[in-house]
Amino acid sequence: MRTVTSRFIGFLLVLLGAWGGIVAFAGPALGFRMGSGRAWDWTTASGELHAAPGAAVVLGGLLLLAAAPRVLARLGALLAILGGMWLVVGPLFASMWLGSGAETQIASSTLSQAARPLGYHYGTGLLIVAFAAYAWASCAAYVRAVPYPNDARRDSVLEDSELSTLLGSD
Repeated sequence: MRTVTSRFIGFLLVLLGAWGGIVAFAGPALGFRMGSGRAWDWTTASGELHAAPGAAVVLGGLLLLAAAPRVLARLGALLAILGGMWLVVGPLFASMWLGSGAETQIASSTLSQAARPLGYHYGTGLLIVAFAAYAWASCAAYVRAVPYPNDARRDSVLEDSELSTLLGSD
């Protein structure tokens, strides 16, 4: 993965992860409320549906920002994909273990009501998954092929003869 691309995607993932992690706490103070909670009020729902996946995405974005070894960049992309996926599907299943404390919204009658789940969960999670999947694919596609040390070129006939010497002839 190219350094500029990985750092830009890492930066975007850090921003999106920070938004996904803090929106449940800062949103009510800005008039962007999903549930009935107050601003900066810690609940199990906000911890499991926002803070945990947001932290995973931020960590993944920071690993992409470093992007020194390709393995760490792929780990960062994987963390961000999982965090983004949890932002999308977590609210759908949260009522199973959170009961009435889950902040799920099935239907909306106004545009502002429809925008809240997009800003809280679904839109943020989908953007994170899209950027992280691009980073994952870029990490997988970036292979620097240097078959021999010091870029020394070798003749394929010489390689075949060495291979037949090692394996023996029929």
